[in-house]
Amino acid sequence: MVPAGSTLADIVSSAILGGVTIVQLREKTMSTQAFLTTARAVHQVTQRHNVPLLINDRIDVALAVDAEGVHIGQDDMPLATARRLLGPDKIIGVSVGSPDEAREAIEASADYLGIGPCFDTKTKSVRRDELTGPRGVRAIWEAALQAEGPVPARAVAIGGIGPSNAAHVLGYSRSMVLPGTQARALDGLAVVSAIMAAASPRAAAAQLAGQIRHAADVAWPALLRDPGSSSAEIVSAIADVFSSVRAPGAARPLVQHITNMVVINDSANACLALGGSPIMESLAADQQHLVPLASSLLVNIGTLDLAAMAGMRAAMRAAGEHHRPVVLDPVAVGATPTRRALVAELLEHHGACVVKANAGEVAALLGSAEVPMNGVDSVGGGFADPAAAVRRLSAMHRCVVAMTGRVDYVSNCAATVAVRNGHALQAEITGAGCMAGTAVAVFVGAARANPLLGALAGIVAINLAAEHAARRPDVHGPGSFRQALFDEMHALTRQHILDEAAIELVPGPNAVPL
Repeated sequence: MVPAGSTLADIVSSAILGGVTIVQLREKTMSTQAFLTTARAVHQVTQRHNVPLLINDRIDVALAVDAEGVHIGQDDMPLATARRLLGPDKIIGVSVGSPDEAREAIEASADYLGIGPCFDTKTKSVRRDELTGPRGVRAIWEAALQAEGPVPARAVAIGGIGPSNAAHVLGYSRSMVLPGTQARALDGLAVVSAIMAAASPRAAAAQLAGQIRHAADVAWPALLRDPGSSSAEIVSAIADVFSSVRAPGAARPLVQHITNMVVINDSANACLALGGSPIMESLAADQQHLVPLASSLLVNIGTLDLAAMAGMRAAMRAAGEHHRPVVLDPVAVGATPTRRALVAELLEHHGACVVKANAGEVAALLGSAEVPMNGVDSVGGGFADPAAAVRRLSAMHRCVVAMTGRVDYVSNCAATVAVRNGHALQAEITGAGCMAGTAVAVFVGAARANPLLGALAGIVAINLAAEHAARRPDVHGPGSFRQALFDEMHALTRQHILDEAAIELVPGPNAVPL
């Protein structure tokens, strides 16, 4: 990956200037003499910058150049032997790909763990069943934290990680618990091609360092932020979010939609009526240009083809790279294997800020048969405990979940709110649920510091507009209701929110064990 006209030492120096805090030299085919020469050159760079150098696998090379430590894999020298050769003061890291390997490394006093491979990687051949995914990384780290022995000072994820998924992987590594409780996230990321193959290693390292800071300081605290301690406080906070969009002179949130052809016009009009500005573009090549301009991204899988699926993947990569909140509407996710596989891929590789779904879709994502589906519709009586269902899905995917139905439930796991606004005519028109996704995207784009409040603002706003539309004397059924709904979304005010929002804070646990 070293380009012509450059050297490995040059790239390492550039990457350290960009924010790299530790360097591992990994070389599987070089002769010992050539490896020693390279290691000495790289060590001169790392020493100049006061950054530790680790040698992968080769204890002899580490000793010869007096590197600060080594990294060993499961097929390399046992950790106890490496420690005896290197002494007590050198760093020893261990690659782990299962809970058992993590526990064994902890019990053998590893200084840090490299957990993965998370995703497919260019640097080694990996079978698909060896890929952990972010959920597997979390399970392995949980096992390490519960092992008998001192918890290592550091743990990083490795394998196919870059700027589009870095914050997602780090967020997934955290326990879904309230801030201030005892929960350890991963400390960082180990990457190869994301820096080595970059046009500017320094810029690539700086971008990745920024993603690590964003995950720790912005994305995760925002996700778990408390909406308020009482229903009245929450209603007031929702009204504030609403006003941030609808107040005179307020900036209109720009919402990039990849949505289904059945509702594309209605979704665009709903976005405008609520105070947003819609983009409706699914072409994959355009996403890297459009998504950075947007306040939020809505991905609705209602009508699928190969081009739309490619656009969704590209848009979510761009959203991850540029910190744009994603609202995912997994329409009829349980209806076909293609839909299940696509949503599983999008959530695993990119994650979502908000999942907006009906009860049947929530059940499918949970792997539950409690709420069956007929096409895109939920059937039956719903969940026996809907609040518990949304909490569990929120914890599973580290996101806000907005479940629509006769009563809507919105949760970030730390807090769950029931919304009792709305009208039965919403179920009688095509696309009401999709328009609710648009409403959520508008206000999540405006309330990025608290996506739970943004989701609540979207759900309350469209439900109140539905109530107002249904009461109009010119509304006689679904057709006239659809037209009136746009008018009432446009006419909605802050005072309507304050006077009419019917919500309640649902008591429940602050965390859901997985």
